[in-house]
Amino acid sequence: MKNENPLTGITLIILEVLLLLALFSFAPQEVLAGIGSPNTNTTSELTVGNTAPEIHNMSINGGVDITLTPNSTTLVECVAVIVDYNGEADITAANATFFDSSIPQSNPDDNNNHYTNSSCHINTSFISFNGFNDDGESALANCTFQILYYANAGSWNCTIQANDTEGGIGTGTKQGTISPLLSLGLPDWISYGLINATSVSNEQTINITNYGNVKANLSLEGYGANPNDGNAMNCTLGASKNISVDLEKYNLTTSAPGQLNFTQFQANYTNLTTTPAVKQFNLTSRTDDTTDDTIKPTYWRIYVPTGVAGTCTGNIVFGATQAAES
Repeated sequence: MKNENPLTGITLIILEVLLLLALFSFAPQEVLAGIGSPNTNTTSELTVGNTAPEIHNMSINGGVDITLTPNSTTLVECVAVIVDYNGEADITAANATFFDSSIPQSNPDDNNNHYTNSSCHINTSFISFNGFNDDGESALANCTFQILYYANAGSWNCTIQANDTEGGIGTGTKQGTISPLLSLGLPDWISYGLINATSVSNEQTINITNYGNVKANLSLEGYGANPNDGNAMNCTLGASKNISVDLEKYNLTTSAPGQLNFTQFQANYTNLTTTPAVKQFNLTSRTDDTTDDTIKPTYWRIYVPTGVAGTCTGNIVFGATQAAES
């Protein structure tokens, strides 16, 4: 039997160790790191492109309730600051809708409840407004409306929309109030014509128009030369020169045409008084934008007693009170 070479055994052991080292050098190795150990932060960034305009500091009519003008229009301003962080030059246009809060904004224009301004004025050099100072990113939008006298009383909403060059849209809303308006339209003069003493005049019609925005009743009183003098007219000639206030009469609902004697006159008409008498009349406010639908007639006569002559003049005072259902 041959003896083995000791060097050969040692060589084999060395080769085995080297093989094991080579194998384990390719295995994944776990790294343990706690809080405070070296970590790596990665910084992220982006650049914002277009931003839509924003609406700030809106105001309607300077913050006070709106009082309309009888039989006319009233200018109402809805103002707001438009902020565009891409610069004020990015703001291209603004429009506004002013409408009764009880209806949708999408409704068509109607003088009673809905107005639009498709081209509000834009001011890029306004200095300051409502505590907001001008800068290179803001502009002032002034949206005006001509509001008719019969626009609904109550809460109204103004909505402003701003547009930019990239199609961005910003909107803002604010509520304001339109106050009730009581106003009547009447002729300046009523003429009974030529009337003989102890005769009743022909019936005269006085048309009354509602120039406000609520349903109205009437308040009526009369005087001759001075308030509360007890007369309907004061005459230039005659023994007394006065026609008593109760001899001028009215009917607010029904006409009684033709010649009437004194008894018929008394039966068909109501006495005028020296102090205001409130009468139900229910004269509605206007709703038709093309035709005034609020004209309502009243009917008047006067009796001429003995003791007066010449030319007689007097005063009828028409007042308006808001009807309870308004």
